[in-house]
Amino acid sequence: MQFKQPLTACVAGALGLAVSAGAMAQDNTPQDKRFYVAPMVSYGFFNNDTIGDSSDSFGRLNVKNDDSVGTTLAIGKPINSWLNLELYGFYFNPGQKLNGHDAGNADLYGFGLDALFFPARDTLPVYGILGAAWGKQNPGYGSINGNSVGDNADAQYLDAGVGYMYTLNDYGLKVRAEYRYRYTTVDSADVLGAGYEDQRYNDNVVSVGLQIPLGAPPQAPQPTAAPAPTGPQDSDGDGVIDANDQCPGTPRGTEVDARGCPIEKKAPIVLKGVTFEFDSSKLTSQAQNRLNNVVDALNASPDVDFRIDGYTDSIGTQKYNLGLSQRRVDSVKSYLTNHGISSSRITGTKGHGESNPVATNKTAAGRAQNRRVELHVTNQGGDNSGM
Repeated sequence: MQFKQPLTACVAGALGLAVSAGAMAQDNTPQDKRFYVAPMVSYGFFNNDTIGDSSDSFGRLNVKNDDSVGTTLAIGKPINSWLNLELYGFYFNPGQKLNGHDAGNADLYGFGLDALFFPARDTLPVYGILGAAWGKQNPGYGSINGNSVGDNADAQYLDAGVGYMYTLNDYGLKVRAEYRYRYTTVDSADVLGAGYEDQRYNDNVVSVGLQIPLGAPPQAPQPTAAPAPTGPQDSDGDGVIDANDQCPGTPRGTEVDARGCPIEKKAPIVLKGVTFEFDSSKLTSQAQNRLNNVVDALNASPDVDFRIDGYTDSIGTQKYNLGLSQRRVDSVKSYLTNHGISSSRITGTKGHGESNPVATNKTAAGRAQNRRVELHVTNQGGDNSGM
């Protein structure tokens, strides 16, 4: 199996990601800047090169490393929202062929520095790769036509590629997969003697493994305490000063009237069964059946106006969950209006992300309850018992 990916295309793609990253680098959430280690299993698709000619001491040589499994280890750190820098090393021990004949196993290894460029780290965790490494290639053959050869050739490596990371948990453990085009230059003179041109290989490497952060995850900044009031007192914080408050001691967050007394509100209608495809705003067939019942109930109560609110569980970032919940309530609104419910009856849609959970996010059952869509009646001009 052989990839045919030119170096210029890989470099252009990685640089394109870097330019996009610089334009989009803004993030109001705490940046995770912990050091990390990334052990990976790699597979190399190795090219071949022909050196020398029939007039040389060793004749014309075609050198080919067999495709093989290897290892890669990176130690890195996020620098900002769009850039990681890493020290990395790799090792392969492929079988080697010389003019088509088996010639033992070669040692290929290198150590270097690479940069990972993230165009939109929080919402699309793909990245571009540019790297350079230096190392050795020890050939598997000890002699050619009875003539001894060197066993330790200097090698230089240039990498360009793309990768993807998937976050597994709140600690920040990630699965990491990537592809690298590797342009390799080997100093043939170290093996065959002076006068031989360098060997040059166009290799391809795919890797998969874990990225393990070191240390505790970053904490969101705590809100500062509000300054002590200097004007009229509002002890229960309901927006009505104590002198006019007829219902003192109202729990914070309770909606009150002009007298400071709680406004009796109808509980929201949770649309049980309205679910979506994974990480998507596309309604499932079960959700469409449930919304058909909602359409019937709303048609039976034409004077009822309502608002649509949506929530997610805590998996993923707050910023991403806010966007996902908004897309989902907009999907519900579109379904209702496409099935005859006037958009003038829908007084608003709002995605709240992972806020206001109704159950624990530590269990699958609790997270399922927190992923919900609610209808809030905002104007009840008639009977809505059908809902």
